[in-house]
Amino acid sequence: MSEHFMLECYMPIEWDDMALLEGVFFAGVGSWRLGRRFKKQPPNPVIVEISPGYPNDLKEMYYNDAIIITKRLLAALQEAGVDNLDVYPCIIVNEDTGFRTEDYVAINLIGLVKAADIANSKVTGGDGDHLLDTDFDGVAIDPKKAKDYLMFRLAENTSAIVIHRSVKEHLVKKGFNMLTYVEPKDWIG
Repeated sequence: MSEHFMLECYMPIEWDDMALLEGVFFAGVGSWRLGRRFKKQPPNPVIVEISPGYPNDLKEMYYNDAIIITKRLLAALQEAGVDNLDVYPCIIVNEDTGFRTEDYVAINLIGLVKAADIANSKVTGGDGDHLLDTDFDGVAIDPKKAKDYLMFRLAENTSAIVIHRSVKEHLVKKGFNMLTYVEPKDWIG
């Protein structure tokens, strides 16, 4: 069994039944995907809009450069020992319906770890240096490079959110049934 999993939030229901959140970008703040603390802070609170025409039914986690998660998921991650998250208050609104919730936070996941075993991964694209934007059709995680990190961004593809098996087990035990824990060998990104 793998010691690491890719954290996703796939749904067992039709995507059209769930809210689609707009991307979260702020000029001058920097990228949420680089795994480092911001020099200039984002607005407080971070306001995220549901795209026009989408319903108010929300998922547990969204990844729109910023990672938007429920406060419940944040608490569970912290219980599991994840301590490399910069957390920002977040309000999700739907201008079409007047819907508003403060049950979510925006998180900046601190830490890029160069943990991909390129020789044993299925690389399908990206630059030759295999940093930031490598495309995978299955990735091998080198446990020596991943060390005991509980949650991190993969330096070779910063859209990848990697969690340790202990975090996955804790989230499953807590009943997070909207989350998907993808074996790295099956991850496409």
